[in-house]
Amino acid sequence: MKYFAYELFLAQNNENISELEQEKIQKKWNQNVLDYRALYKALANKISMDVYQHFSGLGFHDYQLLSWELEHKSLRKMGLRFTLSNDGGLSKIILVFHDVSSFEYHHENYHNEQPVMNRDIDQWLYEEFLTVDPFTLSFEVIFSSGASIALTFPNHAVSLKEER
Repeated sequence: MKYFAYELFLAQNNENISELEQEKIQKKWNQNVLDYRALYKALANKISMDVYQHFSGLGFHDYQLLSWELEHKSLRKMGLRFTLSNDGGLSKIILVFHDVSSFEYHHENYHNEQPVMNRDIDQWLYEEFLTVDPFTLSFEVIFSSGASIALTFPNHAVSLKEER
């Protein structure tokens, strides 16, 4: 994550640092938000309007990750599907990436006693869409457990749908 790094999130929520340090961290976070929003505006013609509008706000911040599935189509193409909910699973939003060309999973909080990708602690925190080249985008998301997923995919290869 370039703008919403897990380390910066942890520092922002650390109560054991001085007020001056907290102010510096908050200033850095606020600048990153402004920088990312400016960059995000340039993606309007690279993703569908419904996806663009959804992520123009808070995205899926604080949504519970119910599941994620990686569909292997070939060595060069995969699909990735996130199932999320903000109401305990009564309604679900499905975020689907098509033709994924690379996929990475990391876990940065090895000191966490809960298992990785634990539903009780894996709330969606922040995500970033970035331009890789004129035809390719990257997407990265961090979760409250310290897990993160990063992928690349072609322009216009992400969709949203709601299930009830």
